[in-house]
Amino acid sequence: MRHLAVIVACVLGGAVLLSGAAEAHANYVRSNPAADARLVKAPAEIRIEFSEPPDPKGSEIQVLDTATGKRHDTGPVTPSGDPNGLRVAVGLIGDGGYVVAWTATSAVDGHTTKGNFAFVIGNGPLPPVPQVAEAAPPPSLLEIAGRALSYSGIALGLGTAFFVLFVAPAGIDPRRESWLLCIAGVLVVAGSLMLIVDQGAKLPPRLGVMLGVRAFAGLVLAAVSVTPRLALMRPVAAIAGGGVMTIGPLGTVRPRRMIALAAGIAAAMTATLVSHATALGSLESMALDFVHVLSVSVWTGGVVALLWCVLLAGHDDTAEDARALGATVWRFSVSALIATALLITAGVLQAFNRLVLINDLYETPYGVALAVKIVLVLVALAIGALNLLRWGPRLRAGIRARTALIRDTMAETGIFIVIIVAASVLTALAPPAQPSASAYDQTQHVSGLRLEMLVASGGAGRNTYVLRVHEGLTPVAGAEKVAFRFTMVEHDMGQQELVATERAAGEYVAEGSPTAMYGTWKIQTIVRLAGKEDVSTVFTVPVSAPGGGGSTAAPPLTIGPYLVIVFTDPAAPQSGAPLTLFAVVVGADGNPVVGKKLHATFSGPSSQAPLDAVEDPATFGPGRYKFDVAGLDPGTWKVTLAIGNEGTGAYSLVVSR
Repeated sequence: MRHLAVIVACVLGGAVLLSGAAEAHANYVRSNPAADARLVKAPAEIRIEFSEPPDPKGSEIQVLDTATGKRHDTGPVTPSGDPNGLRVAVGLIGDGGYVVAWTATSAVDGHTTKGNFAFVIGNGPLPPVPQVAEAAPPPSLLEIAGRALSYSGIALGLGTAFFVLFVAPAGIDPRRESWLLCIAGVLVVAGSLMLIVDQGAKLPPRLGVMLGVRAFAGLVLAAVSVTPRLALMRPVAAIAGGGVMTIGPLGTVRPRRMIALAAGIAAAMTATLVSHATALGSLESMALDFVHVLSVSVWTGGVVALLWCVLLAGHDDTAEDARALGATVWRFSVSALIATALLITAGVLQAFNRLVLINDLYETPYGVALAVKIVLVLVALAIGALNLLRWGPRLRAGIRARTALIRDTMAETGIFIVIIVAASVLTALAPPAQPSASAYDQTQHVSGLRLEMLVASGGAGRNTYVLRVHEGLTPVAGAEKVAFRFTMVEHDMGQQELVATERAAGEYVAEGSPTAMYGTWKIQTIVRLAGKEDVSTVFTVPVSAPGGGGSTAAPPLTIGPYLVIVFTDPAAPQSGAPLTLFAVVVGADGNPVVGKKLHATFSGPSSQAPLDAVEDPATFGPGRYKFDVAGLDPGTWKVTLAIGNEGTGAYSLVVSR
């Protein structure tokens, strides 16, 4: 038994020693100059102390001028005299800002760590800190009005043209149709001009082109509306001269309607091409948005055309009149049902892509506008169902119901006006899930507060951290304290804290260099409000190599229940050069997830075999998975990541020549 105990102790002791060696890394401890230091005179050398002995042969220290990028380190990296230190000589440098980018290879096990820090000489500023833009101001009333008018015109023009081409009975009064197309054209032109005026001198060229195309489509709608009036003058003249009426507008009706339909579709296309879907750059989102615009136009514009061109223009004095009206209502109901099915399907799929949390529906202006629109669409759908199921059968049975239909379609028209206003507000606001210009932008809901964390840059060193705090729709101002505590996942770097200041209502900002090493960092946010317990949560943020995709990290992917952070090394992949694709898998609790099977498939300019990830927590840190890619051809690649059978996500990778 004693021998057995000795053996077990030796095995356990050996395991402990081996595990310690496997996790050994040369972590940054301190430096001279210190991070963010302001020096009176230039240093002759840079010294960095690590947590364990580094190997000078596999290590590097670069001293870079932030203004020009020129290197000022001279000679090789050598031991500093401290067992865990390295040094490099620095040439003659003047006042200004400098960045020290270091790579340290552990002399214990050969593992590599990287990081950087900045310092300044003289009175010059430190290297600029990447900034997070302030929250966008609410849209102006002029913008909302311009959107509402142009959307109303698009729906009315497209819906009227579709209705008179495919639904309306023969012989409807062309003058009534003409009035609707004329009003639609005026609304589109007026709305486009209001949007141009709202933008003023800051109007982007592309948006200007799209609004110009939309205004031209509105002019076409207005122009074709004049045709039936001119054509109707010809038979009148023939009758006045005693001749037989053989010339009329019927020969010009269908081409005119086709032109009106084409103009409506073109205007609808411009709405998609300046939408959030196009901003995301997703063909799927753009297709869904276009289907959404077309279907809502066919439905809403068709209801107005049915009311104005058929219900208010006709009568049902006889049973035959009622049955004819019932046939028209039935044809429209079928087209409206198809349109609403497409509308709901496209809307639901878009909502999934644009909302972060279910709370977004009542905690963000975008969500509130979306919720109002959903409720109103359901009400309008209920009225349409009443027309179909109650009044439609009565009319087809020869029972008069025109008055009831007029009342209900007028109610639908009023609801549609409010829906279009809600859609105008909706499209003027940024969706909660729309990627921001920040390298990291994630939202959590904790203890009744909505916390949105933004990090300006995905690289190591100086950075800006912003926490937006809301309670419902109200920004939480005047917090007693908002602090960020930083710890590294892969290595023990201790804990550093930054205290944020409030720069706008509910927006708290801190700047500093707590993330001095590349890897995966946890940011614990602490919000202290008067008379309440602290509200705290953890965000997991990747810090990768500077330059290219590393400093502006791609938005994290949502795969199943996990958040997956993807980045490459090198940060800017080159054609034909080997690269490593890293994926950090984070669970709902903010902790890295280990033991998963990750698979990557590639589609792009050429063929590339799929890859399985390598997981080595001792080398890469927990939750980090590595794909070794031999080299890719230049162009844009789509990398589809799968976590077992739990879900997939797509990452876009640009390889330069």
